[in-house]
Amino acid sequence: MSNASRLMNQVRIELWAMTVGVLVNAVLGSALMPRPLRLVGYRLLGARVRSGNIFPGLRVHGPMRNLEIGRRTFLNAECYFEPVAPIRIGEACQFGPQAMIITSHHPTLPDGRVSRVAEGRQVRIGDRVWVGARAQILPGVHIADDVVIAAGAVVTRDCPEPGVYAGVPARLVRKTVPT
Repeated sequence: MSNASRLMNQVRIELWAMTVGVLVNAVLGSALMPRPLRLVGYRLLGARVRSGNIFPGLRVHGPMRNLEIGRRTFLNAECYFEPVAPIRIGEACQFGPQAMIITSHHPTLPDGRVSRVAEGRQVRIGDRVWVGARAQILPGVHIADDVVIAAGAVVTRDCPEPGVYAGVPARLVRKTVPT
């Protein structure tokens, strides 16, 4: 990537932060914004949000068109989503305070350096998933239906079967039978 391309990319990021980013994070994410208006605002900006149960403080850093949230999903206060690549959250999910979803990945270059250019890796979360407070879901992860992610867990790989995943990195600690 040329220096001019890098500069233009950085300018684009800064312009987003000063415009849409302020609207999304400072205005719509405000505790003063009623939930029904927050939902309308997210939809107007391109997010496919089907739940109005989003508490104040949601921070979104990336294109709103990459964010999809299913019906009856609840986001507690101060969650952080980075939809550089698509984030798909199913129906009837529960997110604890300050839960985080990251989609950008910085690959290692052939010379051993880490690339400064992010690659997006989609995150998909099934239905009826519970994500505990301050849990982190990292790029490229798929979480199956009926999974519980423990508070503080760091999910670095897929969670393919119903159960409780805990730890750093998160691992299956108890299988459950879906109801």
